Amino acid sequence: MKYCNLLLAIGLAATASISSGYVREFDTTNPNAPIPLAWVKDRTVQIQLSLGNNPVMLRDGFTSFNDSAADALNTWNPYLAHLHYSWIKNSPVTPAQGDDEMSAFFDTKVFGKDFGANALAVTILSYRNGNMEETDTVFNTSISWDSYRGDLTPPDFDFHRVAIHEFGHVLGLDHPDEATPKQSVVAIMNSRTSDLDTVAQDDIDGVTAIYGTGPPYNSIPNGPVLMNLSTRGTTNTGDNVLIGGFVIQGSQPAQFIIRAIAFSLSTSGIADALSDPVIELHDANQNLVASNDDWFLSNDAPTIASFHLDPPNSIESALIVTLNPGSYTAIVKSFSNNTQPAATGIALFELYDLRTSTGRASNVSTRGQVGTGDDIMIGGFIIGGSTAKPVVIRAIGPSLSQSNVPNPLSDPYLELRDRNGNLIEANDDWQQSPEAATISADHLAPSSLKESAMAPTLPPGSYTALVRGVGGTTGAALVEIYDESP
Repeated sequence: MKYCNLLLAIGLAATASISSGYVREFDTTNPNAPIPLAWVKDRTVQIQLSLGNNPVMLRDGFTSFNDSAADALNTWNPYLAHLHYSWIKNSPVTPAQGDDEMSAFFDTKVFGKDFGANALAVTILSYRNGNMEETDTVFNTSISWDSYRGDLTPPDFDFHRVAIHEFGHVLGLDHPDEATPKQSVVAIMNSRTSDLDTVAQDDIDGVTAIYGTGPPYNSIPNGPVLMNLSTRGTTNTGDNVLIGGFVIQGSQPAQFIIRAIAFSLSTSGIADALSDPVIELHDANQNLVASNDDWFLSNDAPTIASFHLDPPNSIESALIVTLNPGSYTAIVKSFSNNTQPAATGIALFELYDLRTSTGRASNVSTRGQVGTGDDIMIGGFIIGGSTAKPVVIRAIGPSLSQSNVPNPLSDPYLELRDRNGNLIEANDDWQQSPEAATISADHLAPSSLKESAMAPTLPPGSYTALVRGVGGTTGAALVEIYDESP
């Protein structure tokens, strides 16, 4: 962990004779072999902006410090060929050290510690093995802030140029004027404020050296398959973890990215998201195929990021796997060891078909705990291509007792909604469905009359299947999505 201060300095000129160049931040865990700090290439670094909800009129026209900070982040983006800044304004995430979220906020202290003398702002860098993991940027509330361009006009200091500087630390740049030997360059990354109000060539050269090269970005080809299958539910401990099963159909191996998303769900206002998920992938014989904890430390992390599928939070989990046709099970659970007991909370299991062959995921089923409110089970899927696709969607509860699953949901209720939240179809007791005959003909009739099912034919697009208990009941349930096209 490193603390990087920007110091108050009045009347410094923004011109200097260039004698050297930019300076990198280093992981000094091993002082004999320091490692330059950087994010995983092609990653999207998402900053939680918590700089006040009240509108203010700043001198440069911004109506909030969140807006000024977002513009400061975007100042760096044109020079980041293999990284990208994004942000969430008015983030619902409470800034905290150790949550692996990147936060920017005002405070009187830096997580309980006093600001140094004349410090305008502090950025804290957390890293492992040279890989950036988390950053937090704290702006000192004892400073009189505004947002403007041009010469500094104390006592009001320019938040915008200070934010550009601090977000340069987040990228891995240090202070060139405090290097050994000391550098004398025009740079927004110098340790003291000046009349320079944006990035200079030296700053650009620095981030270009770090992020100018990397794996080529990839995209998933569109096609008439279930391109993305996901389920959100509560994962508990023991046998009550979140379990996703899927079947690969065809004669060729298929390639997938599989993710376990958890704490970053809090950016959507989910208060009880799981803090630290682990994902395990097993074959039909329960052999462990692959596993991951903390995706950013994986050798496959740059490839995952190249598909824009990097999890927002560093300690979420992701795998890229090539699998033969057959049945597989993905288990999403809490990380635990001798000092960290297993936790509970809401998590998201996701399966992305990269479409590198004719193999495809023909169905997915996920078992988890159905609660109430935000804690119901939610299955999502995307139909690709240009033609409608027949699917069968089921919500299984009572019959789970036949597999000795404890506390099965006694009476599941199933809703299907489109990407705008519009209700397409709902079902309680599957035999009441207008497609009951189709469900039976497809040999997918649930074994309990209290279970739910539907068999719509849907145009390409995004859909959500919601499973809750009738009358607010809770328990273990299974949501299943079957591709019934040939």
